[in-house]
Amino acid sequence: MASMLFGGAGLAYNRFTANDAYYIYPSAGVIQHTEPYLDLSDRVEVERGDIGDRTAVIVVIGQSLSVNSVPSPYVPVNANIDQLNIWDGKIYRAKDPLLGINGGKPGGTWLLRMADKLISDGHYDRVILVPMGVGNTRVGQWSDPNLEPYLFRRINTVGLRMRDAGLPCTAIMWGQGESDTAANTSQSSYADSLQKVIAEFNRAIPGCPVLVAQEAYYYGNTSPAILAAQAGVVNNSTVFAGENVELIGPSGRYDNTHLNETGAEQRASLAVAALMAALAD
Repeated sequence: MASMLFGGAGLAYNRFTANDAYYIYPSAGVIQHTEPYLDLSDRVEVERGDIGDRTAVIVVIGQSLSVNSVPSPYVPVNANIDQLNIWDGKIYRAKDPLLGINGGKPGGTWLLRMADKLISDGHYDRVILVPMGVGNTRVGQWSDPNLEPYLFRRINTVGLRMRDAGLPCTAIMWGQGESDTAANTSQSSYADSLQKVIAEFNRAIPGCPVLVAQEAYYYGNTSPAILAAQAGVVNNSTVFAGENVELIGPSGRYDNTHLNETGAEQRASLAVAALMAALAD
């Protein structure tokens, strides 16, 4: 399936007034230790370049497993991996720690591993990541436009940033659930909130498939209710099953929750398989 270029009236809409269209409300004042990594001193800005079917542009949204929380950085084998920094709207050569999400040096992610595999396995020639995760977040914080730290509004900002950078969208990957396991969120409540998140992505970045990971494992516990809610939103038309993070056991987690290097490698492989299944013609 080719990347989907979006535009039109949907992105021109901004429910929070034009002056706030690109504003990202700082989360650290509400959720501790969520300051974004924004050090540009060793970053190389790159041009958009030609983007065709052999380029994947992947938005990754979630909580701490999808930020710079892997203990060490990953150095890709392939050079054609870039990222959009959602805070300034510019494209940079991607390297750990990724820009715009929390966690800093020497941290890393599973995202670069996934991008590397997508190229090495021959699926794409170039990958542009759009990381927008925030650690320690509940689904309700992403779905309520009036709840601090106003994470729902970031979806609109990311859509606008991608539009202005001339980026299409190949897939949106949702990976979140640990905080809702801890909060004992009900299946119905989680599903309702997640549907609101998906609806806002459909508005801000229309036509881009959403993948929902199975992700609820939290310090040795999991939540059947959260997993059922995540599976329940899948319709195999616009919303697809993402990677099953529950398959990563304690040996892939340095504190029985967050991914170590082995777990990050495992998640990257699972994510590639889920992506290719969802995007198959």
